[in-house]
Amino acid sequence: MPESSRFSDVLLQAVDQALLVPGEIVRAAIYERIERSFQVKREEIPEKLPVFQDALKELLGTAAKVMEKLIAKNLYSRLGISFAERADWTLVEYVDYAKKATGGG
Repeated sequence: MPESSRFSDVLLQAVDQALLVPGEIVRAAIYERIERSFQVKREEIPEKLPVFQDALKELLGTAAKVMEKLIAKNLYSRLGISFAERADWTLVEYVDYAKKATGGG
């Protein structure tokens, strides 16, 4: 499996796990809303990460920042990277760092 495809799979697993925190029904509703309103299917999240990030902000408001960090923590844990919270980083920046750290770009 190509490294970028493996990274995308791990990223999707991290998103799934984080969105499960509020519950399975809420996760399903978030995925449905993002697909319908932002034209991003679940499997497209790695390629359309900035749009996914914007969708989270619109749907969750200030709670989106908490969800982004939870996704990043899950991703880093799955990749064996030490997570360090950075107040000014977005989900895209956390993921870009993880790609560089693992060669998953």
